[in-house]
Amino acid sequence: MTPVIFINCKDHPYVDEIIAGAKTYETRTRNTLRSLLTWSLGERVLIAETGHGSPVVRCSAVIDHFGAVYTEDRWNDLRKVHCVPGGSKYDWTQDTKVKWLYHLSDVQPVAPFVPEGRRHGRVWMEYDDRISQKNF
Repeated sequence: MTPVIFINCKDHPYVDEIIAGAKTYETRTRNTLRSLLTWSLGERVLIAETGHGSPVVRCSAVIDHFGAVYTEDRWNDLRKVHCVPGGSKYDWTQDTKVKWLYHLSDVQPVAPFVPEGRRHGRVWMEYDDRISQKNF
């Protein structure tokens, strides 16, 4: 099984920025990838763009480390690497207590495809690459 991480690109082309090498950290308001990373930290994952119909896998990457940011100043210092636009719904707000950052390394584009497998909510899924045609 290969994990597929969903990234909502409805309002901003985050996956395009990941492929271009500009966005090197995926961000979350909660540590929603914790269960995934207990067994796949340092392993290749697939990244799927969501927000325009079915999720489409567009690239793969390795999440080699992750951590939390607890202040708005530090969040703003890291804006060049997380690429979350100021004022967007994913930006720091007055109610934000923590942001989780997951470092993406060795990003490789793949031939786009719609993955099938076992979903784990809206955050990620297990793609069974033993049954499906291997695309990466």
